[in-house]
Amino acid sequence: MPQIEEVGNYIKGIWLLILGDKSGFDWLDITALGVWRSFAAFLWCLPAMAVGWAAWRLYYLANMPQGAETGLIFILKLLFVDMAMWVVPLVLVAALAKPLGYGELLAPIIITSNWLAVPTVYAMAIPLAIRLVIPNSEGLTSVLSLILLLANFTAIFRLVKTIANNQTLLASALAALLILPWLMLGESLPRVFGLMPA
Repeated sequence: MPQIEEVGNYIKGIWLLILGDKSGFDWLDITALGVWRSFAAFLWCLPAMAVGWAAWRLYYLANMPQGAETGLIFILKLLFVDMAMWVVPLVLVAALAKPLGYGELLAPIIITSNWLAVPTVYAMAIPLAIRLVIPNSEGLTSVLSLILLLANFTAIFRLVKTIANNQTLLASALAALLILPWLMLGESLPRVFGLMPA
């Protein structure tokens, strides 16, 4: 499990890559081991995800009849949704790497995508935390969430563009593979698992 100093170095490297500075790679572990260790980012994100689950639970209860079930199974379903939204886009990127000829970019994409999630998930937890503690703040928090979402998409594109040596078309395709399945799963899975109010 990477410690906080190491995670800080990874985030610094990712920030440099987002800015187009390839010296950011010097702060990252771009090895096979680094790929597997980067999935520890999910564990680092769990506290922020828990804020999201709490906000979703309150939204669900507010729109369901009294006595609606939101126990451990409900939380485990939310955990599964987050895991699927995290892993499926990376699986698609990996599956298409050889056919589309970007195999050498696969490790940096997976590593940076995973570690980028740490600041992103914590930033996205801020409007959710506000919604939990300030009643009737949905308007403000929705706008803030949208701004953060757009900033995240921009960061993903710029990060992938630097990794892809400024090949805009390839970077656009890779960013779409990372973003679109994430959006589609975020929309469909909560309905499939009964997490949306009826």
